Amino acid sequence: MASALEQCGFECTLWTKLFTRQNEELKYALLPSLLKKIPTFDFAIILATPDELVSRDRNGQTEEYKVMRDNVIFEIGLCIMALGCNKTIILQQKDVYLFDDLIGISGIHSKNSLLSASALGVKCFTFSDEDKFDSLYADIVEYMKLEQEIFSPIVIGAACSTAVGYFNMFIKRMLLLLDEYNPQSQKELRILIPEYITSTIFTEIREYYEKNGFCRIVVPAVKGRDIATFYRMEGETMVFCDIPTSIGASYQTAQKILSVDAADLIDKNAEVRFLKKEANMFYLTLKKLMEINTPKSNTPVSIDLLRV
Repeated sequence: MASALEQCGFECTLWTKLFTRQNEELKYALLPSLLKKIPTFDFAIILATPDELVSRDRNGQTEEYKVMRDNVIFEIGLCIMALGCNKTIILQQKDVYLFDDLIGISGIHSKNSLLSASALGVKCFTFSDEDKFDSLYADIVEYMKLEQEIFSPIVIGAACSTAVGYFNMFIKRMLLLLDEYNPQSQKELRILIPEYITSTIFTEIREYYEKNGFCRIVVPAVKGRDIATFYRMEGETMVFCDIPTSIGASYQTAQKILSVDAADLIDKNAEVRFLKKEANMFYLTLKKLMEINTPKSNTPVSIDLLRV
């Protein structure tokens, strides 16, 4: 499956590749590596196969059904909390029981409910046997491409929260001030989000302003504090440009998560994955906020990705 998805432009990492062991294999703890590696990915695809047979008593009745291994159930939970429900994908062999929290049913399960592929929140694709995987590829690819453009509010990282703060404290206030500032001139607010966050992000932002002829300006406020940003003239239009420095919080968050002592080898790709993901999440969050809560203003706003 990984090779098929890579042919569609996705970069895939097999579960076994998450564990680059430094210590002896028998003394290696898997959980720390999962905690530091899972948040660095955009999606998790988990295979639910009938590896174990479980018997339990429920309401005085004995049930017996096929289940995935207990560590797989645990890892589904880790992925949901780190990536969000919509970014966690389960491939369910049709005879496998999906536990109550997923199918939203509590109590006795009939045979029909055991065959149900409907999961609440988590995307689930059902197949009859492994040779039917090919029929799932197109649907999985279509789903992932759509979800790439949607932000998930449940993620481990700073991007969503800092984007919300930036939207409320800068964009909304800035638009109000620009409506009052120099009312005779044409104005535009341009928000640029770096495609990748680095340790030198603040220096790179400053250099971008200098190289592109933006000058610092303080927009006065009648009430509250003034707002400092940058601008340049483009014809008759005053273009106000801001690259949010709050995005730097994502770099600090990534370092904290990736510093977990997992007794593994340094994975430079993990940092790159995580920081690209954070930058994209910040961008998508802002775009979504603008769609659902567009401030009333005479000043047009653009939000674009920036390669710095």
